[in-house]
Amino acid sequence: MKKIMISLLMVAATLNAMAITYSGKVKVRLTSSDNQYCEAVVATSDALNDGLNNSYYAPFNDENKEVHLYVEFGGTRYAHFGSSAATMTNMPLLMKANSATSYTFTFSAMVGTIEIYDKEAGANIDKSQPYNFTIDAGEANTIIADRFIINYVAPAPVYDAQVTTNEYGWASFSYAGNLAPVDATAQTLYKGTISGDVLALDEVDYVKEGQGVLVKGAANTTYYFAVGNGSADFEGNDLRPTSAYSYPMENVFVLKGEAFLEYIGTTALKANKAFIQLPQSGASAPKRIRMVVNQATGVENAAVEVKAEKFIENGQVLIRRGNEVYNLQGQIVK
Repeated sequence: MKKIMISLLMVAATLNAMAITYSGKVKVRLTSSDNQYCEAVVATSDALNDGLNNSYYAPFNDENKEVHLYVEFGGTRYAHFGSSAATMTNMPLLMKANSATSYTFTFSAMVGTIEIYDKEAGANIDKSQPYNFTIDAGEANTIIADRFIINYVAPAPVYDAQVTTNEYGWASFSYAGNLAPVDATAQTLYKGTISGDVLALDEVDYVKEGQGVLVKGAANTTYYFAVGNGSADFEGNDLRPTSAYSYPMENVFVLKGEAFLEYIGTTALKANKAFIQLPQSGASAPKRIRMVVNQATGVENAAVEVKAEKFIENGQVLIRRGNEVYNLQGQIVK
């Protein structure tokens, strides 16, 4: 047994001493609240091939320890493991807990960048200081194989449709079915109601079949949608799906930058977008339709769009901004 242990130590020392350039390497010590511990070394290098590399791995030996820390590859556990970036991406760092529920990771011998992700915390661990964490009582004396991940890369979203915003963070969107955002907090969806040259926007929580919406998010960013429903009321929505467009249709406006401009063309509109069709034509038709997000009161939002004009009517002080009239409390006066 002593001879075997010496051999394993020599292999481990080789991993640390071989003359290659590591893109990332770290020694991780797992310590339980009752002072039981185990260590693992993980590394990546552009000089290493995928999978096993001679002299850059050492099989795990529990040495009768109560807590274990290792990676597993090809059905074998390794206390020291260095490989290519592809092999080490999303590689689980497994731990065996003892009866304790509180643990600490400490880090040393760090080279380059190699990340360890805690799925429960939803973030990479800060290796510049000890990392304290707990496990559930039901996880005591078990192997925890799906919490800590080396060089974690989030899986691609599962989606049925996507849309990419323009340089101003806007996109029009429609779909032949009900869709819900994959990440409801990533973007905002709006329906729109036309009043003169203003498209008043009200927030909705899904994309309804046969309706157009506007998507607001970061500039030049793709957002994802999956089959699903919401609770929003689309009554009064003037955004139409481009599947409803056929040439020739008059007074059609499409999204350009931060506004809707009249569409001049003979080709079909792009699929899964939205457009507006106005009833008026000729001199009375606007050349540009601006977008205004409706707020609880509306006055604050309109203030950035149009200069306010106060006037008195029937003994009441009112404020006119664009096509709307508000009282001093910011409520729209019909």
